[in-house]
Amino acid sequence: MIAKLLLIFFYLLAPAGVLWITRKFELFRRLGPVLTLYILGVIVANIGIFPSDAELHKSFLAFQESISEILVPLALPMMLFGCNFKRFSWGKSLSALIVGVVSVAAIVVVSYLMFAEELGVESPKMAASLVGQYTGGAANLAAIKQMVGLSTESFVMLSTCNLIVSFFYLMFLMGGGVTIARKIVGRNNYTEQEVKIDKDDDNPYRDFATKASIIQLLKVFAASVVIMGISVVVGKVVGGKSGISMVALILTITTLSLLMTGSKQVRSWDKSYDAGMYLIYVFCLVMATMADLSSINWEQSIFVLMFQAVIIFGSLLITVLLARPLRIDADTAVITSNTLVNSPVCVPMIAATMKNRDVVVVGITNGLAGYAIGNYLGYLIYQLLLML
Repeated sequence: MIAKLLLIFFYLLAPAGVLWITRKFELFRRLGPVLTLYILGVIVANIGIFPSDAELHKSFLAFQESISEILVPLALPMMLFGCNFKRFSWGKSLSALIVGVVSVAAIVVVSYLMFAEELGVESPKMAASLVGQYTGGAANLAAIKQMVGLSTESFVMLSTCNLIVSFFYLMFLMGGGVTIARKIVGRNNYTEQEVKIDKDDDNPYRDFATKASIIQLLKVFAASVVIMGISVVVGKVVGGKSGISMVALILTITTLSLLMTGSKQVRSWDKSYDAGMYLIYVFCLVMATMADLSSINWEQSIFVLMFQAVIIFGSLLITVLLARPLRIDADTAVITSNTLVNSPVCVPMIAATMKNRDVVVVGITNGLAGYAIGNYLGYLIYQLLLML
């Protein structure tokens, strides 16, 4: 019992330490909190501090699995409460969103057909999970993992390979990709402005300890627990004797959370998204500490890297090529591709490269919309691939 309590404290506090480290040291800033947490978790999992006895090890694994199953359903509502579709910028931004999402779905199917045999029996689950990843980020990847029953080993492999490919994707955009897209597509006329990323933005948790923030977070947590509770009941009803239906659970959470965004009070919860993201950080750490390196198929991981590289760069290429005939300017197309692949967190970074403040709102809005779409689309793609 004491060991499990210590493990819980580690899971809850380690992400805070990692976030501090990523702000203070350039190396870890470049790695980012998610990759740093995965590295930390994998190290902890493989240095021999967990029980070696078979029964105790099995008990710890079940305990970790239980924690991970709670975190995602709790985090999803928190992250979706920030969606305000009344502010959605119609026209080009909506067109870019549709093109971006369709590009991801199409290239996932193409890439699946290229690598399905090499990826093995879980290839449809991997492809479906990556639809979520590249329309909404790590939270959707985690949600679809549970919906389709992707193994922990495959999840960790996908997450690790994704971080590697995404790093090169960002380097490409900042190193000349934006310029190439502008030459292909063209861009609207605007006055170049330096997009300054406030250092305080690196720490969205800086004022979480204030009285107002604590009160808001209690409301966010209570609303999330209620939504999760209702969704669990729905999942049990749909699942029947076979247990909770994760599909029904996740889709009910997504739907109820989006309905709540119609409330002005819910939309005013500005700490909600970051609170949910913190739980996703915890989830990433939990999943990484469940990774047994000796059980990972390293030969297969090469194909996973190629699989994801085709998806990421292929979706960018399709989005840019379709932008011109649809009269979407290059900056809107690229920022949409970036926010779908890497989540709204990376929007200011690419906007700074573009020296275009106008795309910040478009990027964040499309990223949140893609996040809302991802769970539905990922499951639909999974069903499609099962029929191929």
